[in-house]
Amino acid sequence: MLENKRTRAHLLLLLTAIIWGSAFVFQKFATEELSGWFITAARFSIAAVVLWVITYKKWGRLDKGYLLGGIITGLTMGTATAVQTVALAMGTTPGKSAFLTAVYCVIVPFFYWFVSKERPQRNHVIAAIFCLAGIGLISLNGDMTMLPGDVVTLVCGVIYACDLTAVAWFSKGRDPILLTTMQITFSAVIGWIGTLLTNGMPESVSMGAMGNVMYLALLSTALCLFLQAYGLKHTDAAVGTILLSLESVFGVVFSVLLYHEEVTPRMAVGFAVVFVAVLMSQFRYEPKKKTEKSAQTS
Repeated sequence: MLENKRTRAHLLLLLTAIIWGSAFVFQKFATEELSGWFITAARFSIAAVVLWVITYKKWGRLDKGYLLGGIITGLTMGTATAVQTVALAMGTTPGKSAFLTAVYCVIVPFFYWFVSKERPQRNHVIAAIFCLAGIGLISLNGDMTMLPGDVVTLVCGVIYACDLTAVAWFSKGRDPILLTTMQITFSAVIGWIGTLLTNGMPESVSMGAMGNVMYLALLSTALCLFLQAYGLKHTDAAVGTILLSLESVFGVVFSVLLYHEEVTPRMAVGFAVVFVAVLMSQFRYEPKKKTEKSAQTS
């Protein structure tokens, strides 16, 4: 029975990575008609309604801690998602977005250092070096410059690292689904504020654009949050994280299939290097304990 649950968990986490990977393409399609801030606002608003309905039995557990955590994590997630979507509108392809955004996995250990005083391990430093090399292969032009959309996507990755750090901090002793519901709610608020301060509301929304937003809201956000929660509960964290990191790989696959993105050999090598960096950042290095001096002599 336990083995069946673990297998089911692995399949659900793989499905989550597939859906998240495909979401980059649907985000790109949505930006052809809608602004990044409006997409963010609509996406998280729809997802928030679904999550509030599902978690209604837990509402009585809400307190100031959930409120503060929701505000801060909502600010970071909402901003990061909007910035990522704006970068797609600026010309970044879905495949490049998937891997450039993934730098947050490498950055998180360094950000978490500031709030927990837990120093990054050796593999985190090596992963950061690999990640920088991969970014150069993916984005640097012949004159050593980067496209504006790629730069903005990297900024998005940094903000996502802030978000993951905040989630790790505020999740201590709290229900993750309830905290996520608060996070998604305030992400929607951030999206609406950004919409009103920038391009404003669209005059009309086509069925195609609405379909893209609904996919992002119902599948990529609401459904995947529950699949992720179930999957990580019934498997090892290291295995689960590796399965979820395949999101960037599926991002390129769907970009090639649906968006017809052309991947050059140099970009392919860059994707591989960044993916290796992401995998390296997930493992914990456990130094061997030094044996007592008396045990060394016989």
